[in-house]
Amino acid sequence: MMDQGLFATSNFVLNILLARWLTLQEYGAFALAFALFLLVGNLYQAAFLEPMLVFGPGKYKDRLQEYLGALVYGHLAFATLGSLAFLLAGLGLTLWGARELAGIISALGLVLPLIFLLWLMRRACYARLEPHLAALGSAWYMAFMLAGAYFLYRNGWLSGASALGVMGISSLAVSAWLTVRLGVKLPSLHGGKLIRDSFNDHWRYGRWSLMNQGLNWIPSNAYYLILPIWGGLAAGASFKALMNLMMPMLQGISALSILLLPVLVRARARGRSRFDSQVRLALIPFVLGPTLCWVMLGLLSNPLVSLLYGGRYTEHSGLLWLIGFSAVCSAVTLVVGHALRALERPDQLFQAFAASAAAACILGIGFVYLWGLPGAATSFLISQMILTALVLIFYRRSRCLRESSHFWGASPEREGVQETT
Repeated sequence: MMDQGLFATSNFVLNILLARWLTLQEYGAFALAFALFLLVGNLYQAAFLEPMLVFGPGKYKDRLQEYLGALVYGHLAFATLGSLAFLLAGLGLTLWGARELAGIISALGLVLPLIFLLWLMRRACYARLEPHLAALGSAWYMAFMLAGAYFLYRNGWLSGASALGVMGISSLAVSAWLTVRLGVKLPSLHGGKLIRDSFNDHWRYGRWSLMNQGLNWIPSNAYYLILPIWGGLAAGASFKALMNLMMPMLQGISALSILLLPVLVRARARGRSRFDSQVRLALIPFVLGPTLCWVMLGLLSNPLVSLLYGGRYTEHSGLLWLIGFSAVCSAVTLVVGHALRALERPDQLFQAFAASAAAACILGIGFVYLWGLPGAATSFLISQMILTALVLIFYRRSRCLRESSHFWGASPEREGVQETT
């Protein structure tokens, strides 16, 4: 929790400062570029980070240092392709005349390998069962990044591209320290059995997750691509400024969810009633926090936005009633989605994400065209509600279909496999 909190807080504070200090056009360009970065980041998480938490402390626990080294090779290949894609996009935008956006896209292409490397090393600490190292790394990252951003601001050098540069340099420094502390060893490329085995394991495990993560990106980030079409980059900046206020709560429940899946897997092995009661019990804390946050954001929307952003974006602060409620929907989706994973039904999660993504695209384009930023907030909430409703429906069906004692009452051997998964 400390690791997730420090890392999320540093990015939250940086976004608040950029929204205060940059022009609407500059911050809108930053929001659009960063949304594209998160799409690639979701795919990176599905391909590397999630499988690593399964295979690191499991299959490769006796060769963990070399296994991490094999993942570094994979990281370099993935990050190189991602960087080239962003750099080519930046070149194309420059030729098109969108120089402001092109600069940020190009900067993302340069720092993408460094930021992803920090993600990898932080999660490697969990595979080593040493989360205190990740927390300490996040503390150093916060100190470096916020000090660098303030230095740029004081000297008049702050921009979206320079802020990304600070993130990259901070990520590199902390990643290098974590790599040494974890004792990462690069395996030999000759023969390369460990590299081939880890690649095959990650691909087999991450195929469904890759599709789910890609679809899950759409409902939350498609609006940064849609809004500038009719409202310009300033509209995207306003939407990002409002979404920033939800991020601490969303990051918090996401951090807690790391603990939830193994609990539900063990509960399933003890029977249907135990599983159902565990899901209901988990919903209480996961939903209570976002609900209180939603009410607070709605009641204090205008003074809170004015205080954080220095009097900017207040004309849209009332939309926090709509955007804030989506955090409640996300909490329900997170808990019930983990229940579906524990029931071994990632395919149904894929269907729910696909429907929500389709709704976000179709409604988003129509609503933004008709009503601008309020239309984006409304479409965003509807797509999240659709996702929550479908996940609940699929969970109820899966729970009812799997009533056999063989499924709910697992053997100790099967329970051990489920806990590892």
